[in-house]
Amino acid sequence: MTDELTRWITDYGYWAVFFGTMIEGETAAFLSGIAAHNQLLSYSWTMLFAALGGIVSDNVLFLVGRFSGSRILPRFKRHQNKIARVQQLIRQRENVIIIGIRFAYGMRTIGPIIIGASKVNPLKFLVLNIFGGAIWGCGIVSIGYFVSSIVLRLPIHSYFLWAMIAIIFILLLLFWFKKKYRSSKK
Repeated sequence: MTDELTRWITDYGYWAVFFGTMIEGETAAFLSGIAAHNQLLSYSWTMLFAALGGIVSDNVLFLVGRFSGSRILPRFKRHQNKIARVQQLIRQRENVIIIGIRFAYGMRTIGPIIIGASKVNPLKFLVLNIFGGAIWGCGIVSIGYFVSSIVLRLPIHSYFLWAMIAIIFILLLLFWFKKKYRSSKK
């Protein structure tokens, strides 16, 4: 890695972690865990900034749902059954949903909006969101950190590893196109 890139990561890394987790979430947290493993960032500070980014973005989305959810959610016409199901789950298990919604695939952005539209108490959401965000930030950063350490211990040349990743990516892409092609013929 070049000295300039290393300097940029160490100078702006925590802000990049914070804003990256606000925008992209898991990918930014995972990659920041890799940076922490490579000692470009502090592991504990990286977990903190990842958690803070997730917490802030979820609180903003919660407020959007609280004040505009009744106008936003009806626009998702294809997903009304899913939205209704999540609202039902919120009524049944509010605390668990608030903590765990960030871990549900496809619910990272819309989940807090649905929770806000469900008129959950904002203070309750804030407290539970901090708890869930701390678990999420520490967990995803740690996964990136430890996956990086495992990959670096593999006894294979890095070019071989990148070639294998590229082949797997191409095969997955071909499989996806084949599936799309078949579904369009039906």
